[in-house]
Amino acid sequence: MVDKTVIKEIEEINVKDPIILEGLPGIGFVGKFVVDQIIKQMDATKFAELTSDYFPPQVTMKENGLIEHMKNEFYYIKDLGEDNQDVILLTGNTQGSDFEGQTAICQVLIDYFEDLGAKQLFTLGGLGTGELVEENRVFVAANNLEKLEEVLGLENTSLRKDDGGAIIGASGLLLFYAEEKEIPAVCLMGETPGFYVDASAAKAVLTVLFELLKFDINLEEIDEQIELTQKRIEATQKIPPMGMEAPVQNQDDLRYIG
Repeated sequence: MVDKTVIKEIEEINVKDPIILEGLPGIGFVGKFVVDQIIKQMDATKFAELTSDYFPPQVTMKENGLIEHMKNEFYYIKDLGEDNQDVILLTGNTQGSDFEGQTAICQVLIDYFEDLGAKQLFTLGGLGTGELVEENRVFVAANNLEKLEEVLGLENTSLRKDDGGAIIGASGLLLFYAEEKEIPAVCLMGETPGFYVDASAAKAVLTVLFELLKFDINLEEIDEQIELTQKRIEATQKIPPMGMEAPVQNQDDLRYIG
C-alpha cells in the first residue's frame, strides 16, 4: 500500500537539539507570515518536503502562470541567535483538508521532528476576533506548565480569559502529539481580525519569539506591509454601505481599491 503522506529529504542535515517553528496557513496567515519572514531574512536552507493525499485536491497558480502543488516545506538554520540554536522551520501552502488528514499529517510531522531530535516546538498562528484590533496581543497555550509560565513572563503575552477556546489544525494538534513524545511545545497566537493577511499580528508574535530565542530580523518590510494594510482598511471604511449613495462632487474623485 502506498503511503498517503510522504516526507522527501532534499539533503541530509546535521542539527543538534533543534527548536521547531511551525507556521502553516491559518487565521490571518499569521504563523506563515512569521516563518516565511524568518526563512527569507535568515537565508534558511530547504532540506525536505512533505506531500500528502490528505491535502486539498488542487494546485495553486503562481504569478508567472505556472502551477504549484500542495506541499509543506522544511528549512533549517544553524546557530541562530545569541544561544547558537539550531532551528527547523515548517511552512507550506496548505494544511490537511479534513479531520482524518489533519490528524494523520500531524502524526507524521511529530514523528519526523522526534527523529530529528527536537528539543522544543513552537506553533504559530492567529486568534481571530472578527473585528479590527487596535493593538495585537499574543495569546499563549502550551503542553508544559514550565514553558507556559516562561512565555507568560514576557511582555504582551496572556492567556485567553473567556472560554479558553479551541486551537484548530496543526498549531493545536502538534501540541498534543508533542506532549505524547515529551517534547515541550507552546502555541503563540497573534490577535487578528482574521479576514486579511495580518502583518501586525505577525509582528507581535515575532517580537515574542525574539525574546524567547534571542535573535532578531529586520522589521522594515513588515512595517511597510502594516502601513499598506492600514491604508486599505481606512479606504474601505470610507465606502458607504450598500443602498446609500456617496456624495460625489466630481467624477474624477471616484477610485477603485485594489
